[in-house]
Amino acid sequence: MSLFSTIETECPACGVTSRYELAFSVNADRRPELRAQMLHRTFQRLTCPACGQLFRIEPQFTYIHAAGHQFLTVWPADDLPRWPEQEARAVKTFNRFWGAEADPVAAQIGSELVHRVAFGWEAAHEKIVVVEAGIDDVSLELAKLALLRTQDDIPIGESALRLVGIDADNNLVLGLFKGADEHVLEQYLVPRALLSEIEADAEAWAPLREQLSEGPFVDIQRLLTVPVAA
Repeated sequence: MSLFSTIETECPACGVTSRYELAFSVNADRRPELRAQMLHRTFQRLTCPACGQLFRIEPQFTYIHAAGHQFLTVWPADDLPRWPEQEARAVKTFNRFWGAEADPVAAQIGSELVHRVAFGWEAAHEKIVVVEAGIDDVSLELAKLALLRTQDDIPIGESALRLVGIDADNNLVLGLFKGADEHVLEQYLVPRALLSEIEADAEAWAPLREQLSEGPFVDIQRLLTVPVAA
């Protein structure tokens, strides 16, 4: 089931404190409308009752979609510099409820799930889009690295490339986002055929594929972000 809790928080526009119901566990099989909201970026978009401002609180929840063989652990974007610690926490929790430490029925379900860790709304959105589009997310991250090799003017640092969709010509639409900001700074079109080329040239990409696949945090930020001490 999907689980919610009520919190109090200030509106970023007017400062009025109000109560909001937020999810900390989402079951997309039982609540497909929540998955649809995530795909359309409306999930947990809050409205201040005082001034009408729309805003989202940084995410922290788990997401299961057994039909899509997907399990996400989503952390706030600001936690990215602590990704090794948060990845380890996510693995421990997954193992407890869906892995080796779970009861046999849950462990059987968990054996068919691909666990991923995401930091921030856009990273979580990307992982859901990847499953919707039938894309291997490791190959996607390798495609991002290929793009960075050919276009050195992409300002990667505090910014990140995220798959936002597939266009009518079957191109990958990559958006450049800064930190937790959900506004696209730039868009880049990458032929989807690049994914097939990368997968066909398996030997050349094997070392980077292995690095990206060392844990459930499958993201080029794994290679680009220097972790801070816990």
